[in-house]
Amino acid sequence: MDGTLLNGDRVITKHTREVIEEVLDQGVHFVAATGRAVNALPEELSSMGKIRYGIFSNGATIYDIREKKVLYKNHFSSERVLELIKYLRQFDLMISVSQNGQSYGERKAMENLDYYQLDDNTRAIVKGSRKIVENVEDFIEEHKDTVEKMTLIFRTMEERAKVWEDLKRFSDIQYSSSLPKNLEISPKGCNKGDGLKHLAQILGIKQQETMAFGDADNDMEMLEEAGLSVVMENGLDSVKKIADYITDTNNHDGVAKAMEKFILEKNSE
Repeated sequence: MDGTLLNGDRVITKHTREVIEEVLDQGVHFVAATGRAVNALPEELSSMGKIRYGIFSNGATIYDIREKKVLYKNHFSSERVLELIKYLRQFDLMISVSQNGQSYGERKAMENLDYYQLDDNTRAIVKGSRKIVENVEDFIEEHKDTVEKMTLIFRTMEERAKVWEDLKRFSDIQYSSSLPKNLEISPKGCNKGDGLKHLAQILGIKQQETMAFGDADNDMEMLEEAGLSVVMENGLDSVKKIADYITDTNNHDGVAKAMEKFILEKNSE
């Protein structure tokens, strides 16, 4: 959603909301596919009664919003996450975990975000999406539940590059990035594309009948899985290379314009 559906002010424009409503009225499923946990779904979407399904935590959880029910999950065991955190503590980074539809960050890091020198957009997303815990290891030990995703925030791109390379030693994980200075760790095989595939199977929808929007690394598998892949003009060049179509930016209703063109068949572009 960030960088695609949401504009630079992190809201959905009036025009895009109207187009979403029109698409829903035609019986098309409009699905939020995001790195965010369930509880970070914007109210603008959760309040649309016709939006029923969401793919959360980069494909770790498929959720029925109306029934408040998990339909599919691909999560880490708590034991594996504790092992990974023990390894990651040697690096200069902030660790967050997503569990049961909520992301959690440590108080020391959350109250010292200036240290990580984040841009305004990343800072707003971090502050708005996480509940504070004193220590993530203690939190995981206490709750003994599966973990959807781990998110790392780095102070420098150099440290991020170092960890990105170092994590290649682990064969049971995969990782991607959606924001500057972040790195998102999931179980092997867990991504938005896997989420899209499973949701399509649940709903009895053919792969060629699906359409996906993206702009960042964590959208790659989903764009490759979709019948029609649409990348934002503001997207990464590496992501644009795999696009079937490049739409306008997130600040100029790019998602709405592509839906008007391919679903509503209006000549918006």
